[in-house]
Amino acid sequence: MLKTFLHTFCVAIVGLLSMISTDSFSQELLEKRISIKVTNEPIDQVLQKIGDLGGFSFSYSPDAIDVKIKVTFQANNQSIREILNDIFKGKVSFKERRKYIILQNVPEDEVPENFNLNGYIIDKKTGEKLANASIYESVTLASTISNQYGYYKIRLPTSTASLRLEIRKEDYVARSIAVANRKDSYLPITLIPDTLKPLSALVPRITQRPDSLHSKIRIVQYKISSPVDTTKDLTAPKQYEKFKQTYQKVQNELISAFASAKQAVNTRNITDTLHRHFQASLLPFLGTNHQLSGNIVNDISINLIAGYSLGVNMLEVGAVLNVVRSDVNGFQLAGISNIVGNNVKGFQYANFLNITLGNFQGFQGTNGINYVGKNFDGFQVSGVGNVVAGNLTGYQFSTVYNYANTVKSGHQIGVVNYADSSATVPFGLFSFVRRNGYRRYEFGSSEFNYFNFSFKTGVNRFYNVFSLGFNGLTDDKPLGTIGYGFGTAQKLGKGWMLDADLTIHAILLKKQEIDEIPAGLLRFSFNVEKKFGQRFALFAGPSVNLLTGHYNGLVNADRKNIIKPIWLGQNPDGRTSNYCWVGFQAGIRFCNRI
Repeated sequence: MLKTFLHTFCVAIVGLLSMISTDSFSQELLEKRISIKVTNEPIDQVLQKIGDLGGFSFSYSPDAIDVKIKVTFQANNQSIREILNDIFKGKVSFKERRKYIILQNVPEDEVPENFNLNGYIIDKKTGEKLANASIYESVTLASTISNQYGYYKIRLPTSTASLRLEIRKEDYVARSIAVANRKDSYLPITLIPDTLKPLSALVPRITQRPDSLHSKIRIVQYKISSPVDTTKDLTAPKQYEKFKQTYQKVQNELISAFASAKQAVNTRNITDTLHRHFQASLLPFLGTNHQLSGNIVNDISINLIAGYSLGVNMLEVGAVLNVVRSDVNGFQLAGISNIVGNNVKGFQYANFLNITLGNFQGFQGTNGINYVGKNFDGFQVSGVGNVVAGNLTGYQFSTVYNYANTVKSGHQIGVVNYADSSATVPFGLFSFVRRNGYRRYEFGSSEFNYFNFSFKTGVNRFYNVFSLGFNGLTDDKPLGTIGYGFGTAQKLGKGWMLDADLTIHAILLKKQEIDEIPAGLLRFSFNVEKKFGQRFALFAGPSVNLLTGHYNGLVNADRKNIIKPIWLGQNPDGRTSNYCWVGFQAGIRFCNRI
């Protein structure tokens, strides 16, 4: 039984390979090129000569096709398809089957529901056959792509009142041809190279054409605009040129990644904008807009799994993924992700990821990550992170991190906030503003710790404080402290500044358990800073302290310190565990350049 199965399997594989090789051969029969000269000869003799030259045979019924008609023509290095169309003038159809070309008569009185147009797309200047040209009809959205030989075949309905064939090819002038004949026809089409394209590509272009519903759509097409303000950074021109190239590459690859091969060709060739009030799709390449979905702006778009379009005017809903090459206006909702190649104005929500490569105005929300490639104006809310590569004019809320290149108004609110520059206050456990932020690396001493190190980051009006204190193995003092808090600073001019910090510290003892915090210190400090140069400053000031914990005797009031505290309330007597006093700190600071 196993032997029989293996024999059957091998026979099937051999048969399949034979069919594949045969089909591959047969697909090239009509594209074979020959040269032949015929003078007043019957068609059957001409067909015999053509078959001998091409290495194949014709199959036809003499009762259906009059092969005794005499013809005269000359073909120089032309394809078999072109020669047959020249002989029969579109009255005979032909198809390939292995090493045969089958000829069939086309009834003139029959009116089918659909008809086929076929032919070659030809460079008018050189006569070259053009592969990967887009041929479509804007009302029915029927479309096709010319194959490697430049041949196309498109199926159109006979019932449509007005049909126009649109032909588009990158670097060629567009053509529009009215279709008057409603039957199978051979229609070769020539295109003229677009010699003015290099000049027109340097400036913004406005295309305004009738769409498939006979209304007007005005689309401004720009190659790319600056997503960041480069006027304040001398290194920005070089950085921006590199960023621009990277941005354009990411935009093209990201949007094209979701298109089928034919959709990708159409998006390169077709600059026209088509319009539909409604579309529905199962996948990006399977929907009511067919292979032209990447060139169509929809008012309402429903995607059962994933969708792909040029734009959305009102509403788009996708169970998994929405991909839009250009703009979205209105509502966009996705179960997993929204990806938009240009601008969004309205409401965008996805459970996992939102990517908008242009400007955004409105609300953008997700449980995962939001990304905007240029400027953002509105509310950006995420469960993990928000990113604005350009200017932020609005609010970022996140449970983990926020990033914006330039914060012009509004606020960043999250655990971690980063901005290249900010005109407002970020609120978080860690905020970093690169260019005009507030940063201090502080080394000092106080009455509680012999050595203190603090890092302050944020902006003048509100910054985060990270603190570490150390006393070594000194008797009658804790090992050290670890602290965190907030502060604010005010410039006084001429290098003088006032700052106030509120911090809370965990007390570390010499022999404590790792998971135990025996006491805590709440400290409010007020300092005067004097800068010397751009990077160096001295500071000093008083502080109010409250210490509380589970142990008594943490502070020895009889010990002689360099900085003597002023006790508030009861002096420490070795039996109390809560203390309040006025202390003092001083030290040096290393500052960022603002």
